[in-house]
Amino acid sequence: MVAEAGHRDADWPDEVPFLANLERLVDDCRSAANLNPTGRMVLHKTAVRHLRNLGALHRVTDPPGGPVTRPLVVTGLPRTGTTLLHHLLALDPAHRALRLWEALDPAGVADGASRRAAAQRWVDGFSRLVPDFRAIHAPTVDGPEECDLLLQNTFASQHFDDMFDAPHYSAWLAGADLTAEYAHYAFQLRALGTGPGTTWALKSPSHLGHLDTLIAALPGATVVVCHRDPRQAVASYASLIATLRRAYSDDVSPERIGHQALDRASAAMGRALDARRRAGEASFVDVAYDDLVADPRQALRSLYVQLGRPMAAAVEDAIGAWAAANPRHRHGEHRYDLARFGLVAADVDAAFAAYMGRFGPLAGG
Repeated sequence: MVAEAGHRDADWPDEVPFLANLERLVDDCRSAANLNPTGRMVLHKTAVRHLRNLGALHRVTDPPGGPVTRPLVVTGLPRTGTTLLHHLLALDPAHRALRLWEALDPAGVADGASRRAAAQRWVDGFSRLVPDFRAIHAPTVDGPEECDLLLQNTFASQHFDDMFDAPHYSAWLAGADLTAEYAHYAFQLRALGTGPGTTWALKSPSHLGHLDTLIAALPGATVVVCHRDPRQAVASYASLIATLRRAYSDDVSPERIGHQALDRASAAMGRALDARRRAGEASFVDVAYDDLVADPRQALRSLYVQLGRPMAAAVEDAIGAWAAANPRHRHGEHRYDLARFGLVAADVDAAFAAYMGRFGPLAGG
């Protein structure tokens, strides 16, 4: 795959970075994921694309951006409103959001028009493969996108965990020391750069289980944590995984996915609670999913108060216009429930007892 990525051997360092992560993912997918021909094709193309990005990034010796200072990083369990909140934060001109067309080519190998065209082809291809995913998360070329796409270039990503039933890779990712991977993530943000007077507004649920490493890689970051009833979040997350995997495997067990989603989400939350105790609360602010969905503008006002900054009238107006143009269920309603995935409420309540004991009011409990 390294040769197929299209770079001369001299373009690479003596050891291809993060190659062990890729090998772990590919080996586990081949042995355990029961991929169909589409799944094997997607795994191969995905690996080659990220290797190409690694090769291109290796040649970026003088990133145009300086240190990443005081970013906002939105995280939380999957399906807790992180995407909605990120879209709203991206409406503020003071924030620099990662766009999909940039994330797919962070080294900027091609010009902007070519990068946008390539991103549109990616969106179109993904939509053909997984048409039902638009009701869950509808990617757009210019819309703000998860910064997990940058971690995918190091082959250490929850996204791969969701796409493929690769249990050994999943177990490794849950407890891995990702210091090098997050250092490379921060390097990519520097390569992408920010404009004058702006700071990054980033987003990915995958950060939740690695908050210590995230904060070390981005000193001064404020972590915005979204909260939702875990019963709802876990059911929705399991549905997301199932929707992805049905495109890549003909052997998809809803019950297995349900327990994977519950175990993965509760383990990440446990790590997050520990990280918050170590880091102290000064680095964190919290947003309730129910408040965000009920009144996005008021939820953002409250968040800005927690951040100790005013929200400009123009931003309030932009939020109102965006909410009107993007009603809930615009791309279809995403339906889910625990029973479909072999779970009952008591399973989730037990797994999230410590979390609900601390954040229950924010999570609707």
